[in-house]
Amino acid sequence: MNTNQPKWSRNLFFSLATIGAAVGLGNLWRFPYMAFENGGGSFFIPFIICYLVVGLPLIMLEFGMGRLSSGSVAESFKKVSPKRTCMGWWVLMNSFVIVCYYTVIMAWCFQYAIYSLTQAWGTDTKSFFFNDVLHLSASPADAGGINWFSVFSLFILWLIAFLILRKGIKGLSKVLLITVPVPFILIVVLAFRSVSFPGGMEGVEYFLISDMSKVFTISVWTAAASQVILSLSLGMGQMVAYSSMKKDSSKNLRSGLFLIGGDFAFSLFAGIAAFATFGAMQTQLGQPIVGDSGLSGPALAFITYPAALSSLPGAAFWGFAFFMLVMLGIDSVFAVVEANIVDLKTVFPKLTKGKLIAGFCLLSFLGGLPFTMGAGLYWLDIVDHWVGYFAIFSIIVLQCIVFGTSIKIHEVAKHIGSWMTGWVFRVWRVWIVGILPIVFLLFVVTKLKDEFVNPYSGYPWNAILFGGWGIFSLAIILGVIISIKHNKQNKAVD
Repeated sequence: MNTNQPKWSRNLFFSLATIGAAVGLGNLWRFPYMAFENGGGSFFIPFIICYLVVGLPLIMLEFGMGRLSSGSVAESFKKVSPKRTCMGWWVLMNSFVIVCYYTVIMAWCFQYAIYSLTQAWGTDTKSFFFNDVLHLSASPADAGGINWFSVFSLFILWLIAFLILRKGIKGLSKVLLITVPVPFILIVVLAFRSVSFPGGMEGVEYFLISDMSKVFTISVWTAAASQVILSLSLGMGQMVAYSSMKKDSSKNLRSGLFLIGGDFAFSLFAGIAAFATFGAMQTQLGQPIVGDSGLSGPALAFITYPAALSSLPGAAFWGFAFFMLVMLGIDSVFAVVEANIVDLKTVFPKLTKGKLIAGFCLLSFLGGLPFTMGAGLYWLDIVDHWVGYFAIFSIIVLQCIVFGTSIKIHEVAKHIGSWMTGWVFRVWRVWIVGILPIVFLLFVVTKLKDEFVNPYSGYPWNAILFGGWGIFSLAIILGVIISIKHNKQNKAVD
């Protein structure tokens, strides 16, 4: 346990930190397409229900884990048993891999903020993104060259992260007062501005067209549950680390509901902004508002949005504002770094926190370099699919089972709040240990079964084995190695 762990001075900063860790680029470019594909307006029914029956119970679990350990996720697993420490370090190594490629996407946003001032992408935004920005190679096997602008942008982002985080929790608290509300204000302004353009409201109506028949399909509920998990950044150790910095266990439920409300509000306005902009673009071009091509993932941010913004009044300003939503991602980066540093300090007690942060930022920068190469987008897609989906869902299953079946679950409950007693505790425990693991195991097994028949996105098996299963396994191996040193270090201290 880290007795010198710094604490949030106010619960407000804790709530802002959790929202900043959760809200990110996934809200901006994954949710709009996910909602549209799964029933439009009717998708909000399973989505909101999953927030409450999947997201909230897991948020409470991770808040309790952090308060139990007064450290981070590896320490919380160690509290159950030293043999479980490796599971916590798998979480941290997995989040390290994610932040390596996540910051590369942020670097592209940084570049586009500059490009937007002159509309450098021209009329062929697809060619500009793939050829001029990414220098995309022909296949994952063709590494291609390095985009030095991307490298420079990546370096600047990690330098900013280091300069902020080295000042400690007090400095981070001040930054959160800007980096959390400002992006929210921007997306609300962008949403209302986009709706005001001719065709904007038609785009929103197209987005919200309801197909109630889909509400009764398992695939839609699976999509809603997975979006909730990924959107709230659960299973990455961030909520555990931040909750360990609370002074007490009060107001956890309110903070959890605040987190869900903020995440949902941003997702909603992101969807409105995306489809209103799409509708305005189609109207400007004299084309019907049909189809969904280019409304998901990098295509939405770097192809569809630039094309749409170029056709609207004040394109330079709105383009710059949109891509400066890169601030969304920086809070998630802060959370990943903090989650890792808390436990790294336990493993390397002689190193100052400043040196640990500098080392982590440098390693993360170097880890992101392969994704700046010509084949970077291919590898980013493959690694994200395994590390950002399969690994996270597997981690959540482990968290539920390990803590739900341990006698420590009673201590976790005490740290959640005084209300977590009696029948509330019993229902919550049965839910996290008996229901949620089964749901997510079914999700993982079903997806894996499908992809053994049809390889993910048609990638060759050697690329999947290396970038998918290889990186997945490497995170586990590194977690085991570091956990051995972690446990030895703790024995030496004892």
